[in-house]
Amino acid sequence: MGSAERGLVHLGLHYAVWVRAVVVAMASLASLVMETERDPRFAALVVVALNAWNVAYAIRMTRVGGRWPVVVDVLVVCAVCVTQAWTTPIAPSPEGTTWVRVASAVILVAYPWHIGVRALAAASAVITAAHLVGTALAMPDHWLTAAPIHLWMLMEATLSGWLYLLVRRSAQTADQHVARGERLRRQAAVAEARRTDEREHLAALHDTASATLLMVGAGVVHGKQPWLAEQSSRDLEVIRGRSVVSGGDVDLVGMLRDTVARTPLAVRVTAPGELVVPTVEAAALCHGTREALTNVVRHAGTDRAEVIVSRDGDDVVVEVVDSGRGFDPERISRHRYGVTRSLVERMQRTGGSAEVTSSPGAGTRVRMTCPLGVPEDIGGDAENIAARFLRGLQWAAVVMNLVILCLLDLPKLLTHPDAYRPMAAQFAVWGGFVVLTLVVLVALRRGGSIGRWRWPLIAAVFALSVLGTTSVRPENLLGFAHWSEGDAGWTLVLFLLDCRLLVFAVTLIAQYALTFALVGLAGDAAIAFADSVNATVLIVSYQLSVGVISVVLRALAVSSARVAREEEQLRTSEEVARQLHRDRKDRYADLETTTVPLLAGLASGALDPGDESVRRRCSVEAAKMRRLFAEDASVPDPLLHELRACIELAERQGLSVRFAATGRRPEIPKDVRRKLTEPAVTALATATGTVRLTVAGTGDAVTVSVIAEAFDPALSTDPSSDGGVETSAVVDGGRVWIEATWRDTTGAAEVRR
Repeated sequence: MGSAERGLVHLGLHYAVWVRAVVVAMASLASLVMETERDPRFAALVVVALNAWNVAYAIRMTRVGGRWPVVVDVLVVCAVCVTQAWTTPIAPSPEGTTWVRVASAVILVAYPWHIGVRALAAASAVITAAHLVGTALAMPDHWLTAAPIHLWMLMEATLSGWLYLLVRRSAQTADQHVARGERLRRQAAVAEARRTDEREHLAALHDTASATLLMVGAGVVHGKQPWLAEQSSRDLEVIRGRSVVSGGDVDLVGMLRDTVARTPLAVRVTAPGELVVPTVEAAALCHGTREALTNVVRHAGTDRAEVIVSRDGDDVVVEVVDSGRGFDPERISRHRYGVTRSLVERMQRTGGSAEVTSSPGAGTRVRMTCPLGVPEDIGGDAENIAARFLRGLQWAAVVMNLVILCLLDLPKLLTHPDAYRPMAAQFAVWGGFVVLTLVVLVALRRGGSIGRWRWPLIAAVFALSVLGTTSVRPENLLGFAHWSEGDAGWTLVLFLLDCRLLVFAVTLIAQYALTFALVGLAGDAAIAFADSVNATVLIVSYQLSVGVISVVLRALAVSSARVAREEEQLRTSEEVARQLHRDRKDRYADLETTTVPLLAGLASGALDPGDESVRRRCSVEAAKMRRLFAEDASVPDPLLHELRACIELAERQGLSVRFAATGRRPEIPKDVRRKLTEPAVTALATATGTVRLTVAGTGDAVTVSVIAEAFDPALSTDPSSDGGVETSAVVDGGRVWIEATWRDTTGAAEVRR
């Protein structure tokens, strides 16, 4: 059961038991004031007892529920029906409506909203039979004349059941549409979460392990340092996934001070005493700050920096400023990960932004802005559910009106020919109501609305109501023959369901006021004033209740959409957590045999960063990570993009690289690209002279060859064949020539130039 259907079931129960309590109280208490019952004391006792039971029943059903209160309720209503000989007026009219009939009819109308179909059928039959028995005891000579009333009671219960079933069906349809949208959103959310988590993982590696290994490989650290051991330990925590960001709020200033304390720079922090922000945003800002400070250590040529934290409206701003050598942002290669990916993309993922301002000799300012929250949008689902609710209610109203016109009012019209003047006017009114109902039906079938024709059609309803009342003989007004009185109201309901409740109520009451005014001018009626009040309360309360339902359903649509979105977010978060757990395990497995041992050795002191072999190993691993970062990008030619990223890193370390790419190459899977580029990455990270790198394609095959000077043979790739990649190596003195070749055996890969 979806959120819209659950909300409707909950609403139906509360609405039904309390509306019936209010209507029964109004009718029964008004009867004690306006009428003279055969036994006033007994009638008053019955009225008080019934209303007390209604309140108790409402409280019990809304809090606990159960079957036995319904059984007791049916018995109570039957008992009240049988007491009509003492609790109804002294001279009841066969065509009149007593408060007992109002009470029993409203209770039957309310039942479909909180009991099942079988229970409704049984309760309707028993209560109608009890009411018929009570009518026979109260009017032994005229009880058969009141038989149409009992037929209408059964019909009211049936129509109310149809109304509820159609609206509930619309709720189910709305839930199905929302569920389909939820599945699509969840699939997209899981895919996006995986992409985001991978990017965040790469960004974290760039800020932590990669930066540490690169500093060691570049010789920035000349020996064992306590801060390097601590930083390596924290890097291991990141790789093992123990620093995964969770929900909640944290103090950003405290986290930034902790981040600043872990760098070798002298950093001045300008910030308020405390600034509480969501954890995800705080982590993004802290990681970005660490990356900016790492860039200061590596490139700025200064040992000082400043971190400034401030609020700008609903945004939090963190700036990292240094007065170092600066650089020209326009000359930064697109293959560099730090500024364009680690900072900018990270902040974009949180809905914020990052801006780097620098110029040669004037220092650098990194400004990161992050919003503190984005309001959730549930409008689409709410509108969908509301539209489905309204459509179901409109269909129910159309069905009800056609049933009333054809099965109840047409027989009245045909069996009372002497009550009208002229008869043709009544047929014209009946036909007009049928046509107006069919107009709404056609609009529903086409999926549209009445729109600008609403008020002209409502005016037509008023005109038909006037004609229907004025063509009834005065002595038959408000009696069985005056069928158009209530049906004009039901036809109005068709055009008012999507209006505000005030407009709905005023228009409906205006129609009844017009009818009573015309009856007053005629000077006669078939029933007494009290009976007409009871009949009007019964019909108008039913019709107004439908209008109230339409308003409440619109509010229910919003709450149902919110509940649906909360449930969706819970299911999505569970699915995301499962998938990310698998992804993180796979990523850790990729780093467990390479990066982890290096960081563990640096953290424990087993490896000396001043040792040349340790530096070479760190350089190779940092270069592999650079290739890993380049894999995350969506580019036309991933192989060249990854190689250029490693070349750019080598050139920044002072290496001379000559690069060429020729021929047409097949599309290469990621795992194959890693094997193909392994020799090149190793050479670029460890060579001290010139490196010549060539990529050659022959349509269905690709070869990556590298010739390196002053290359360390101990780190070269031995001749082998792995995963379809054949590698060969030739060492000649201080030079090495390595070739890695892969051939596409499927013949289905796309060929690139």
